[in-house]
Amino acid sequence: MKKYLFFAAAFVALASCSDEQFVGNNSPNTTDAIGDSNGAIVFNIGTKTVTRANHTGADAAKLLNNKFIVGGFKGATGTSTVYDTDGAISTPGVPATGMVFDNYQVNWTTNTAGTTQSNTSDWEYVGLPFLAPSTLVNNEGVLQSIKYWDYSADQYDFIAYSTGDASIKTTGTAAEAIAANQVLVTAINAATASTSAYQLSGTAADLQKCYIADMVTAYKVDKSPVQPKFQDEIQFQFRALASKVRVALYETVPGYSVKDVKFYVDGTTNLSSTDATKKVANATLFTSGTDPKDNFYTAGTYTVFFPTIGANNLSNSDYNKAHVSFAPATSGSGTTKDFSTLNYTTKEKREKTGTQFLGRTSATASFAGLAANNYYQIAMPNEEGTVLELRIDYTLESVDGSGEEIKVHGATAFVPAIYAAWKPNYAYTYIFKISDNTNGWTSTLDTDPAGLYPITFDAVVLETEDNTQSTITTVATPSITTYQKGHVYTDDEYKSGDIYVQVMATGTLKTDLGTKGQLYTLNRAATEAEVMDALNIQTASDATTITGRNSLVLTKATSDATITAVPGADGNDITVAAGTAAKFTSAAGTYAYVYDATPAEAPAASYYYSANALTTEPTDWATAGVWYADPNGATPAPATFAAGTYYQKYTNLNKVYGVKVIKVVAAP
Repeated sequence: MKKYLFFAAAFVALASCSDEQFVGNNSPNTTDAIGDSNGAIVFNIGTKTVTRANHTGADAAKLLNNKFIVGGFKGATGTSTVYDTDGAISTPGVPATGMVFDNYQVNWTTNTAGTTQSNTSDWEYVGLPFLAPSTLVNNEGVLQSIKYWDYSADQYDFIAYSTGDASIKTTGTAAEAIAANQVLVTAINAATASTSAYQLSGTAADLQKCYIADMVTAYKVDKSPVQPKFQDEIQFQFRALASKVRVALYETVPGYSVKDVKFYVDGTTNLSSTDATKKVANATLFTSGTDPKDNFYTAGTYTVFFPTIGANNLSNSDYNKAHVSFAPATSGSGTTKDFSTLNYTTKEKREKTGTQFLGRTSATASFAGLAANNYYQIAMPNEEGTVLELRIDYTLESVDGSGEEIKVHGATAFVPAIYAAWKPNYAYTYIFKISDNTNGWTSTLDTDPAGLYPITFDAVVLETEDNTQSTITTVATPSITTYQKGHVYTDDEYKSGDIYVQVMATGTLKTDLGTKGQLYTLNRAATEAEVMDALNIQTASDATTITGRNSLVLTKATSDATITAVPGADGNDITVAAGTAAKFTSAAGTYAYVYDATPAEAPAASYYYSANALTTEPTDWATAGVWYADPNGATPAPATFAAGTYYQKYTNLNKVYGVKVIKVVAAP
């Protein structure tokens, strides 16, 4: 079975002893001059949620249902088969002497800190019964015993997890656990920690109750950067196993408000369809890929592992981080994700037909779902990512009080897979913007021209509030996605710095940005529709600039389409193929990224004549082929100017472009 890899969000917490009830400089294996043989190993925790606040103490214990499981292992660098010479856990296996905590349970009891050597923060393991999956048994009154720091070892590794209030299962199969609404757990194994430390199997509803922690390694000697040491309280930083996802829409269409949004459940439904099961009121994203990863799963098995361990990796940002791979269950999947109904807002000006309209800025976007849940839906992580599709019908209503409506059908946006790679404990926000450049139809016949000739969407992805990631995706054909590390959806503009671009058409990532993509700087603020107009209807152009009839000047700028990596929000680069992404370093100003989507068989340029009532002679009056006395261009304007109505000739290149306007402000 193919496995899907996921990376847990990177949070590290060193030992914390706010009550200062930690063990002193003692060890049972040192001389009396050093200690008094009271150096017990003790634990504490913190849980990291998708907000900026840490849960600690009783609050944290409640989330974990007052318990977690720990595996602890010791070794001497270069002398024990537990560790390789670089301090990493070795492949061959772990001898009995290497294991210290054989899947011990650690329980919380309020106001018990300091009552025993092994309890400094209300967390105790001594005297509790051995529970599966521990290999130890409760014979002859033997229970979990106290553990002391062994100074003949060089380091200890601790691995922990919690199933929260989910019902635990320790034998049988994953399918049995899923059917019984239980979480199947396996024993923590240090020998294979780099590939499989332990597994958790169950439904999404049960797995979302689980928490995982990064490995904590304590060293006998000082390390740089600073690491936990022997006799420090061992603190685990737990974080949720599940992902959270939410969806919102807003609009910026001049002169109109947007209402009555209907969501397609696939990309094949006909524009004229009235099937209520194919066009639904609930906000819906769907996938259309054929790979198993192109599904939303509701059950499966997570394998937790730690690929970057050992003292030689201390400076690596991935050091001791918990990763997970996912194997989906044989049942419980689908191609759609339902986010419930949209929370509309009131009318903007003089709309006549109700109050249920989309919000009008990214900060006031209309979210789907319940405010009590901060609009999030629980989702199974999928770090491989899959292309997310949004397809909608909606109605534009004029804000001038006339009640005029335009119905738009089948407007579509694609979010590239690298921005839809869901990780455990990450919260993702996808915000779609309807603007004055769209690929929807204003009729139900796809043989008619698509587009409003103004309308785009923004797709904004927000990951954990400590690791934000936003993308902006035009809803047009092709769709252009822009991304800047650290940009958040509440910002209407990017900050000066590196910005990355990708282009998709009909769900396919374009690979020729080096030859068909072009970055421009603009002389003023503009919409995508104005840039398209300037590209097609030019009053002047040379090797570096284009001037449109709308006075918009586009000046060529440089972008790099040879890049092979895009920086991820978690500090790790996302690998991309050369030609599929472009990068440019921005300063304050307005940019436009343009992708030439015109096929070789595109229609030739056409001409038309625009009426102008002239009272003074224009500067180009004497230029041949510009001014005419009739609307068909049959009679040139007279050589000597006289006030009157004349017709200016324009050329329409009839080319199709993907356009994304990018506003940049100076970084603080």
